Amino acid sequence: MIAMIRRGLVILLAMASLTWAAQQPSQDPKPPAQAAPNAKADSPPGPELDIQQMVKETEQFDMRPHKMAIFWWIPPDYWDAALRQQGYNSERVRNVFKPFRDYNVFMIAVGNMESSGMNWAKEPEVKKNVLLRDQRGTSYKPLADVPLEISGIIDLMRPVFKNMMGNFGEGLQFIVFPVRDDAGNIFADAHKSSEIYLDVSDLLGVPKSTYTWRFPLTALMPAKFCPVGKEKVEASWKYCPWHGNKLEEASATPAATAAPAKPAN
Repeated sequence: MIAMIRRGLVILLAMASLTWAAQQPSQDPKPPAQAAPNAKADSPPGPELDIQQMVKETEQFDMRPHKMAIFWWIPPDYWDAALRQQGYNSERVRNVFKPFRDYNVFMIAVGNMESSGMNWAKEPEVKKNVLLRDQRGTSYKPLADVPLEISGIIDLMRPVFKNMMGNFGEGLQFIVFPVRDDAGNIFADAHKSSEIYLDVSDLLGVPKSTYTWRFPLTALMPAKFCPVGKEKVEASWKYCPWHGNKLEEASATPAATAAPAKPAN
C-alpha cells in the first residue's frame, strides 16, 4: 500500500507541475530538439536524478492503530527532476519552479480510520499542530498563507489530487514553512550536511511525535563508499555501520556500484 501511495504521489505531482508549465504563455515547454533553430539554447541539463529514490529519502509514513499519516518534505530539486523526466529541459520552464527553493514545502496527510472510511485532518488542524525545527533547536510555525509565488501551482495541484485519488487526495495538505533562519541562512539544504525535525502534536493519539530528515540526500550526491568494505553508503552517514570507521565527505567510486546497503538488524 505504501509503495502504491508513493508512486501515486510522484505521478500526480509530476502531472500537476507539467500542466502548470504548459499553461504559462511566456514559457516554452518544448524539449530542446523541438526549439526553433535560431532560438537561444538553454543551459545544458544536468544528470538524471532518481525520483523514486529521492522520494523514499524524504517521505515518511506512520501507521498506528486506527491512524495513518504521511509526511513528505518535497525537495526543491524534485520539480526540476520531474520536468526533465518528461523531456522538459527548458531553463525558462524550470524558472517557474525556482520560488519553491525559498520555502520548506511539506505534503502532509493525517487520517483516522473510522467505520465510514478515512477521516482526514483539515488544513487548519494540521497547521495548528505541526512545528518545524532546525538542528539548532529553533522552531518555525507554518506560514499562515501560501506565498503568492507558489500558490498558483499548489492551487492547481489540489483539484488534481481530489479528482484522481478521491478521499485520500482530499486529505493531502500542502504546509509551507520558512527556509531561512533569523540570520538569513538556509537551514534545510538537501545538498549539505544538516537535519530538520517535524514535531507533530495530538494528531496521532500521542502528545507529540517527531520525524527527522537528514541531509545531504543520497539521490542528489555522488556515490559514497566505505573505504574498508567498499559498501555503498548513504550520503548523510558519518560513520560506516559495519566497520565503525569515519566516512569522508567524498569517497572514491569502485568499478562496480550498487544500491546503498542497509546494516543488518
